[in-house]
Amino acid sequence: MSTASSLTDEDYTAGARADIEKRAAALEKVPSGAAAGSMGDEDAALAGNDYLVSFDGDDDPDCPLNWSFTRKCFTTFLYAACTFGPQFSSSVYGPTVDEISEKYNVGQEVATLGVSLFILGVGFGPMLFAPVSEAFGRKIGCLVPFFISGLFAIGAATASNIETVIIMRFFQGLFGGAPVSNSGGVLGDIWRPAARATALVFYAFVVGGSTTTSPIVGAALDTTGPDGWRWSQYLCGIYAFVVSIAAGIFVKETYHPVILAQKAKRLRLTTRNWAYHAQHDEWEFTFEEILTKHLRRPFAMLGTPIVICMCTYAAFAFGILYFGTIAMPIAFEDLRGWSPLLARLPGIGLFLGIVFGGCSIIYAGRRYTAAVVANGGKAVPEERLIVMRYTTFCMPVGLFIFGWTADAKYPWIAPVIGITIMSIGFFTVFQGCLNYLVDSFSTYAASAIATTTFTRSCFAAAFPLFGRIMFNNLTVPWGASLLGFVSLGMVPIPFLFYKYGPYIRSKNPYSMHMS
Repeated sequence: MSTASSLTDEDYTAGARADIEKRAAALEKVPSGAAAGSMGDEDAALAGNDYLVSFDGDDDPDCPLNWSFTRKCFTTFLYAACTFGPQFSSSVYGPTVDEISEKYNVGQEVATLGVSLFILGVGFGPMLFAPVSEAFGRKIGCLVPFFISGLFAIGAATASNIETVIIMRFFQGLFGGAPVSNSGGVLGDIWRPAARATALVFYAFVVGGSTTTSPIVGAALDTTGPDGWRWSQYLCGIYAFVVSIAAGIFVKETYHPVILAQKAKRLRLTTRNWAYHAQHDEWEFTFEEILTKHLRRPFAMLGTPIVICMCTYAAFAFGILYFGTIAMPIAFEDLRGWSPLLARLPGIGLFLGIVFGGCSIIYAGRRYTAAVVANGGKAVPEERLIVMRYTTFCMPVGLFIFGWTADAKYPWIAPVIGITIMSIGFFTVFQGCLNYLVDSFSTYAASAIATTTFTRSCFAAAFPLFGRIMFNNLTVPWGASLLGFVSLGMVPIPFLFYKYGPYIRSKNPYSMHMS
């Protein structure tokens, strides 16, 4: 509602007179004999309607959707930088596993737990910090945990035994998981649906680049000396401190309910009228709601056909990304004799695949926008699967090419081409599944995203543990082919949901309102 920053005595008198007139008009409609008993309820309803604070129309500059394009881009970049941190930290540790294993005299599987438990922590983080962001805003729910994750990174860097390293890495991932989930909500806060998909792709470029380039940084730091692995953790901690503080200073709150609650508080202070309130002020933040909304509901949704299929496919694709970070050192360092640093450079192919896949999604976005307009402004989930239908074959094809050209007798560019093709499939499948879930469960989008984050983290945590063992036992060609055949078995998913999706959604209790 539109309200001046301060009111005069005349304004208060006029406001009181208007309130009296409204109550009188309301009482005239109440049957005699019921007026006395209903007066309190009517007064409360009138007061609630008059003093409920909202945005001043669709063009209110306080609404993040109406921010300037420059501010939106700047906010998107900083929150993407926050998400870059935990994704970078998850993979920068990988090239240092051998050194850590030797230093603490443990097996590679034990040292690799520093990667797996970090990713598992990222999976549980959104379930803890998503309700915090809904209660206190995106900045507190995202930036404070991210800063704390930097403290655990320093703890891992200064650890004197492997147990401390592993524990610190888990909690670093747990607190680092906050921006992984909350940053997606920020994009929904500031970008309208027509531009949101494109913004999400550029956001994913930043995030995807972290996982694909961090092994190169980790390998470079590992060559600096016997304690080079510690510097990779120091770097993660310093990055978390710098970015979280910068975002805290320069970024404004984006969560609409919290912004309105802050606006209502300003009105109460400036007008001395304590009736002003926002709808968010009426929400009681309880443990029962956390248990239902952020813990119980995501697992309940996992029992539905749409969620189980899309989450499994997206999680497998995300696991394939981490498979690439394991397979490349084996293919280029063990089989071709490259140095540890050079053996990580083919990871650039992973990033190129992400860029190519993102460009295809941006191009297809024009068709999606036209479909939404034709559907009266409502989302059309099946249109999110168009790109997946054309690129879902890229993952198995890329895996087969990589596996059977990994031997040194083939040019080095051949497996890199396979990695790039595989990455195109990863990105389009992952983004397509995520967008389909969000469009299908608009009301429960947060729970759908939490489910996806948890399942993908479980897959990504498992791949580093069995990946090297699988390649050593099956060899690179057959290890990659095994994953290729599994990926090939998932190819029908986008075709089936494109054809039967509307019927399946009509039977789903969480998405029937979207039918």
